[in-house]
Amino acid sequence: MTEPPPDSAWPPPPLLVPQTPQEVVARLDERARRGKMAEFRAGPPPGLFSVTTAGQPFDYLLSAQGEASPEGTRLAFSLKVLPRTPLIFAAVLVFTIWPGVWLTDSMLRSYWTGYDYATWMWYLPVTVLPLPWACVRLWKRSRRAAESHALEIIADIRAALGA
Repeated sequence: MTEPPPDSAWPPPPLLVPQTPQEVVARLDERARRGKMAEFRAGPPPGLFSVTTAGQPFDYLLSAQGEASPEGTRLAFSLKVLPRTPLIFAAVLVFTIWPGVWLTDSMLRSYWTGYDYATWMWYLPVTVLPLPWACVRLWKRSRRAAESHALEIIADIRAALGA
């Protein structure tokens, strides 16, 4: 299966809205309270607000920096991975590989009495060597999904603020 081409729409151009930065945050906070914008958070400076995007399996934080201008507010967006899920993912990988050696060795020795090999010598290359490629592919797929979801959120913000 081939991977789709990377989305060329990221990063999006800055968004110019007619409201002041305080009005932007107030309007989006109101939408979030009505359930229209998941995990909306105002601030912290220098950002104006942030929203969580779904990246499957790694979630990202869509942050908006607001710069006041005579026409209103110019919003610039950035994405940053939330570190909790990748850390859990890495811990699960690390803490399941070696017990897998023990389990596989035990199973092979109980089913085949003539099995007298060092299981770790073939098990570790089979499980560890593909990990870098699998992790890079997973990371890229997650980033593309987060960018796509972020673009949907930005379109919703554009509609909500009348930009």
